[in-house]
Amino acid sequence: MRTPRRSSHRTTRGTRASSTDRHPIKKLTTALIAPAVALLAITACSTTGDDDGQAPPSSPSASAGSSAATSPSQPPAPTPAERGDIVTQATFDAGSELRAAGTLTRVVYRSTAGYGGGFGTEVSGVIAVPEGDPPPGGWPIVALGHGTTGTDPSCGPSDYPDLLGEDGNVTRLLNRGFVVAASDYQGLGTAVSNPRPHPYLEPRTVAFNMIDAVRAAQNVVPDTSDRWAAIGASQGGQAAWASAEAAGDYGQGLEFVGAAALAPAADVSPITDAGIDTKYTDAQKIFIPNLVAGLREVYPDLDPDDYMRGGLAAGADVFTSCGPTSTADRFSAAMSIAPGDAAIADQEAADRIREILQGDALPARRADGPLFVAYGDQDTIILPAWTTAALQRACAAGDVVEVVRKPDGGHTNLGVTTTAVDWISDRFADQPAPDSCPV
Repeated sequence: MRTPRRSSHRTTRGTRASSTDRHPIKKLTTALIAPAVALLAITACSTTGDDDGQAPPSSPSASAGSSAATSPSQPPAPTPAERGDIVTQATFDAGSELRAAGTLTRVVYRSTAGYGGGFGTEVSGVIAVPEGDPPPGGWPIVALGHGTTGTDPSCGPSDYPDLLGEDGNVTRLLNRGFVVAASDYQGLGTAVSNPRPHPYLEPRTVAFNMIDAVRAAQNVVPDTSDRWAAIGASQGGQAAWASAEAAGDYGQGLEFVGAAALAPAADVSPITDAGIDTKYTDAQKIFIPNLVAGLREVYPDLDPDDYMRGGLAAGADVFTSCGPTSTADRFSAAMSIAPGDAAIADQEAADRIREILQGDALPARRADGPLFVAYGDQDTIILPAWTTAALQRACAAGDVVEVVRKPDGGHTNLGVTTTAVDWISDRFADQPAPDSCPV
């Protein structure tokens, strides 16, 4: 039986509509825009719900070109022994199906930002424990990365009984005998006082948040092992993949067995390959406000006007925040986007964002364990060519990757979650990892 590591516990407290006749967007049919809005509504990018050169180090000091500098006002990064320490914990008020599957605790824990020199942060999330007795050696732990919800603090899954749509995934993992560590990621969730903003798609931060959620689970649940895996989709797929690359150094003291990344946002830099002639799909446009908001946390001098205007800029707060009317609000805002609202201002602005996105691209280094990567040929957000290129680089670096490519799959209908969970179970059972390389 594990003795919990040192931690300090205290209990926490518990439509804009625009006439389509005024914009060229009236030519965009509801059949095209509705699926895109649905991706950002509630669990925007989660595909885990079963529709049945020289690499930089992944230590906190690696800021990969960040313009944000460490200042005395930023708290120091936690030491390795302090990572995952519990700041607050309280019973999580889950929905009935999730409550029946296990015991859930909402936590705030200590972690590290992956930019600005690596400073200390507090992050919220949920720790879920299966019913019954732990297996010999303790419960294995799975870090669950959620898809895009937004960048506002209101978009933390731990603020919602259904975890913003991730409740089915947590239930599935609990039923397979895993403790689940579901991080909100830095800046998301209202349980953290004065949080730093969410650096959307900055991979090191979410990797550290995922790994420290595993440590938080060990602090909350005595009967856990040191063995862990990661799974996630879209932004969560990027988080799972990035945590695999950080597992060997930032994850010291834990035994990493593998990561499953579904429709991962591994490398979105090709979206700017055409420079000022860049054209976005309708589904991609509604994510631009989140991307700009996230990049401005790391690069505060980035000018939003260079990347969005008109209806897209006016609707930015709607696309980046969450709440009970998010679906309707986002649909209305999406219908107000005109074709030129996402045009990049000039070549300098295009070069700037492309350089930033290339610095955040995965793979950044060889993973510290095997990967399972699934994606679809019909994905209009993370284009399949981008994922293929990322996989080719991973294979060239020596990664062991099982690749599942679905010809009819889009961003949220891969139907491979059970396969991915089976793959994780095999890694905990010490089965040899399948290898599809070269891709």
